[in-house]
Amino acid sequence: MTFYMELRRREEKGREEGREEGKAEGRWGILTELVRDGIITVKEAAKRVGMTEEVFRKLSMR
Repeated sequence: MTFYMELRRREEKGREEGREEGKAEGRWGILTELVRDGIITVKEAAKRVGMTEEVFRKLSMR
């Protein structure tokens, strides 16, 4: 593999990771809004992201 090919591979990997981070942030924002609007409970939101209610509450207060 040439240096240029390796550089392109790493660049693409970084883009993919960035997309995943963006998706996760978007989901988090939607869940916190749904809780704030009373559409779902903190328990439901925490379950969807795989964390405890306490951790969800702490993180959503930021």
